[in-house]
Amino acid sequence: MMQGLRRVALGLAFSFLILGLGLVYWQVWRAEALQNHPANRRLILLEDRVKRGGIFDRNGEILAQTQVTGGKKTRVYPKGEAFEPMVGYATLQHGSAGLEGALGDWLLGVKDATFTQQLQQVFNLPRQGNDAVLTIDARIQLAASAALKGKQGAAVAIDPRNGDVLALVSEPGFNPDGLDQNWKTISTQAGSPFRNHAFSLFPPGSTMKVVTSLALFRAGINTTELYDCEGSTIVRGQAIHEQNDKAHGWVNYNLALADSCNTYFATYAEKAGTDKFLAAAKAFGFGQSIPLELSVPQSSLTKTEALPAKLDATLLPASAFGQGEVMVSPFHMALIAAGIANQGVIMQPHVVERVLGEDGKPVYTSPVEPWLTAMSKDEAAKITSGMITAVNEGTASPGALPDAQVAAKTGSAEPGGDVPTHAWYIAFAPAEAPRIAVAVLVENGGTGGGAAAPIARQMIQSALSRK
Repeated sequence: MMQGLRRVALGLAFSFLILGLGLVYWQVWRAEALQNHPANRRLILLEDRVKRGGIFDRNGEILAQTQVTGGKKTRVYPKGEAFEPMVGYATLQHGSAGLEGALGDWLLGVKDATFTQQLQQVFNLPRQGNDAVLTIDARIQLAASAALKGKQGAAVAIDPRNGDVLALVSEPGFNPDGLDQNWKTISTQAGSPFRNHAFSLFPPGSTMKVVTSLALFRAGINTTELYDCEGSTIVRGQAIHEQNDKAHGWVNYNLALADSCNTYFATYAEKAGTDKFLAAAKAFGFGQSIPLELSVPQSSLTKTEALPAKLDATLLPASAFGQGEVMVSPFHMALIAAGIANQGVIMQPHVVERVLGEDGKPVYTSPVEPWLTAMSKDEAAKITSGMITAVNEGTASPGALPDAQVAAKTGSAEPGGDVPTHAWYIAFAPAEAPRIAVAVLVENGGTGGGAAAPIARQMIQSALSRK
């Protein structure tokens, strides 16, 4: 009898222990994640008594704001679809997404609430949320959106010096005003307007050659050595072709990058080996979570593992010029360009500059700090030299500007099947003292120089025209 009671007591004690650990996990360890989840009904219900804070660009332009008319609150988006799906939406019917969702706890005055906000929350009193000031520059965003309009793809701009995200465009976008009434139409529209194409994964094509470059340098490949490009070659039993089988003739590293020579990079990547290629990809952030206020998927080298410990050697030749199984987001490619521009250091990206309390004073300011040191200054300078040659003499020339030296790399990535290639263009300027780095992707747009470069050029012009 006593033994049975002891077992029951032990069982109850164990159950209470598990219950206690569960409560600690969900209410302490996972509390912030639950609070920030767009499906959290608590945040949605707060909308009834909290005037959600505004969202502004770096120059004070209103991107989202709550208007109150006759006691009724309406969320309005003055800039419209040019800022969607980045800004996102917040409705009682469909919850929240984009920055409206990611910053919901700040905008509703829940995160790090002031004493006054806490009292108002306890007594269910009406109150004002916090305002969010973004790093986004509306002028660059609008220039990129206008240039990309009618196409499907993404355009990202980053200040390489501090990680400020200056533009984050995804096309097609959607009009966030009247979203509840238009939900069905938008959700079934071609091109998936709710999907942020800047964070989607695509084969990078020849823009990947800037990553492969690091593998060649670290393998001790002589980049001044001349290589005879005949238009095609065989590497590990695979036929590697140039675009239209064009023979580039004798090229060194700079000319190979400028002419976007596939056979050069496949041949020398094979000499460098898989370990050096894997190390270069890791240095640039493949297989790693990108720290940003919005969720960005990891870029990957294979279908099974984002960054495998070992790479099948048969994947190396095609991977070296961004085909094979390599997948990367436009946002990550903008970070890679920014890292080259910033002498090898990729700064931690952020789209929020600061959060302002009810009194207009900052309650949070994004830190400026490095994320990765991808390479040395000398290695970054070598890639920059090749990217300058690409603009002055090679495939990236459509992105050139008359009053500033641009450094850039094109890409034409085969998505598979009988469809046009994805058009890529990554760039930064001015090359000698970069203030902006960009990545543009036009899905099924053809060549990077033809479809993506003009968009990048307009973004860079917009940024450099500002004092």
